[in-house]
Amino acid sequence: MHYIFTAIAFLIIFSILVLIHELGHFIMAKRAGIKVEEFGFGLPPRLWGKKKGDTIYSINWIPFGGFVRMLGEDSTNKKTLANKRSFASKSVSARIKVVIAGVIMNFFLAWVFLTIGFTYGMQPLLMPDEILSAISNDVITLEPGLKIEKIDENLAGYKAGMMAGDVIYSHAGAVLDGSAAESLKNVSYDDSGKYIVYRSGQKVEINIDKKSPLGVQFYDYGNFPRVKIRNIDVNSEFYKKGLRAGDVILTFNGLQVFDTSVYELLIRRSKTIFFDIYRDGQRLMINVSADNKYSDKVIISKVYPDTPAQKAGLKDLDVVNSFDGISVYDPAEMVAYTEKNYDKDIVFNVTRDGKVLQFEIKPKDKKIGVLLSALNAFDRADRGVSLYNIDNLESAVKIKNEKYPFYVSAYKSFSEMWKISKVTATMFIGMIGDIFTTGQVPDSVSGPVGIAQMTYSIITEGLIVILRFMALLSLSLAVINILPLPALDGGRFMFLLFEWITGRKVNQKWEARIHTIGYVLIIFLILLITYSDIIKIINSL
Repeated sequence: MHYIFTAIAFLIIFSILVLIHELGHFIMAKRAGIKVEEFGFGLPPRLWGKKKGDTIYSINWIPFGGFVRMLGEDSTNKKTLANKRSFASKSVSARIKVVIAGVIMNFFLAWVFLTIGFTYGMQPLLMPDEILSAISNDVITLEPGLKIEKIDENLAGYKAGMMAGDVIYSHAGAVLDGSAAESLKNVSYDDSGKYIVYRSGQKVEINIDKKSPLGVQFYDYGNFPRVKIRNIDVNSEFYKKGLRAGDVILTFNGLQVFDTSVYELLIRRSKTIFFDIYRDGQRLMINVSADNKYSDKVIISKVYPDTPAQKAGLKDLDVVNSFDGISVYDPAEMVAYTEKNYDKDIVFNVTRDGKVLQFEIKPKDKKIGVLLSALNAFDRADRGVSLYNIDNLESAVKIKNEKYPFYVSAYKSFSEMWKISKVTATMFIGMIGDIFTTGQVPDSVSGPVGIAQMTYSIITEGLIVILRFMALLSLSLAVINILPLPALDGGRFMFLLFEWITGRKVNQKWEARIHTIGYVLIIFLILLITYSDIIKIINSL
C-alpha cells in the first residue's frame, strides 16, 4: 500500500513544483499581452479542458507536471509570428521576462520553504568542506561503525537476530569499511555467513544461513579522517593506562581528532587527558594523568646583549619552567606576563644542563631581552606513541536542526539556496561529462524514479523535512532549467540575449531545430537516468 501512497505523494510534490514554474511563464505572458493558448496540468493527451477567454485550462492523462503553450513560441509560420499577440512579436525584454519567470518562481518557492524551515528548525545543507567543522561543533553526531537505523521484521536480518541500533562490525571475518557497507545493499553480494555486531557495547554473533536480503536501513555513513596508534611503548604512561596499538582516537579531552597535526596541537599543555577511542568495534574512554614534565616548555633561543636578561645571567638554550611561581608552556604567556608586570622584579625559574636555576629580572621597556620558542619535544606524554592518519567508517546518527527568528531565517535561506544551487549545477555538469566519457550515470545521481523512491521515507519524517525536500527539488528544477542548453529556459534566454546584444533575430527555423535536438537529448537523458534508477532498485531487492 505504501508504494501507491508514495507514488501519489511524489506526483503531487513534483506537479506542484512544475506548475509553479509554468505559472511564472503564464503570469508574465499574460502581463506582456501574449496569447496563452493552453495552461495544462499534467502532460498530453488531454483528459479534460475548459476554455476561458483565450486560454484552455486542461487536465491531462499523464499526471506529471504541466505546461504553458503560447502563440508563436516555437512556430515558423510568418503569419503567426507577425501576430501582435504572439510571443515572437514582443520586445526582447518582454520575452526575456517570460522565459526566466518560471525559474524565478522556483527560486522564490524554495526561499519560502527554506525560510519556514529555518524558522521552525531544520537541518542545513553541509558542503564537504563544512563537514568536519560541523562534527567538531556537535552539529553532526558520529558513532563509529555501521549502525542500523531501521530493520524490516519480515526479512533475514531481523529473523536472524539483528535489531535497530546494532552496529555491524564485521561480516564473514572481514571488518566492514565504506565499500563493504555498500556491498550489503547489492543483490549480487553474498550476505550469508557470520556477522559480528555490537549492541549496547556487547558483542553479539549472528549467523545467516543463506543468501537473502538483510532488510536493514543504515544511518548515513562515510569514511571520516581519524588518527590511529601504530606503535606504543609498553613502558609509557599511555600504555599503562590502557592505550594499545591499533586504537583509533576519536576525541581528545572532548575535542574531535581528525589528523596527527590536530593531535599535536591538542596534547600541548595537557596534564589530564581523556581519550575516546575505538577498538575492535567497541568505544572506550581512557583517562591519563600526566605531571608537568610531560607538557611543552619554553626555551630561550637567544639572549640579547646589554639587556636585563643578559645582565641577570640568562643564557641561550635555558628552558623556562616558571615565572613568579607560574608554570609556563607557551611563549605568548611569558611575553604577556612580562608586559603586564614591567614595573617589578620577576622571578624566573629555568633549567640549564640538568640544573634548576633562579633569576630575578626587572623588565626594561616591558621586555627582558630574549627570543623565545616553544620546546615541543620536551618529555611529552605522547612519547613512545607513533600515530598515522586513517579513514574510519562512522555513522551520522544525528544532525542538529538550525532555528532562527523569521528575519534571520529569511536571510539564511539565501545562503542555503546559493550552496544548493552550486552543488546542483556542479553535479549536473559533472553527470553530463561522465555520461559522455563513460556512458554511465553516476551512482550519486537520481532521476524521477529514484526521487520517487526517496519520497516515502521523507514524507514519514514530518512537514519540515518535506518542505526541505521540496525546496531542494524546486532549486534543482530552477538551476537545471537556467543552464544554457537547447530546449531549456536557459537555452531560450541565450538566444534572446544574442538578439538583445546584436539587434538581430536568430533565424526561427534554425532556433526551432536546435531546440528540437535539445528536446531529443533531454528525453534521452531522462530515459538513461530512469534506467539507472530502475537497475539500482533491482540491485537493492
